[in-house]
Amino acid sequence: MDFSGLNKKASDSFHKQRNMLKQLAQGKTLKCEKCNGVLTLDLATSEPGKGIVKCKQGCTDIILELGT
Repeated sequence: MDFSGLNKKASDSFHKQRNMLKQLAQGKTLKCEKCNGVLTLDLATSEPGKGIVKCKQGCTDIILELGT
């Protein structure tokens, strides 16, 4: 089987999310691709070692595992 297409798609997704996190951490305003709402980065969640990126409507909801 040729997994090159799947590997490229996964790699592109990773880089896109990494760049999004960098921009949010720098204080830039980014919009959700689906609802066009503002994305927020919350690193002070109730769960230790977890962070979240989300929009108000919940279209984007990315849970981050933060290393110590």
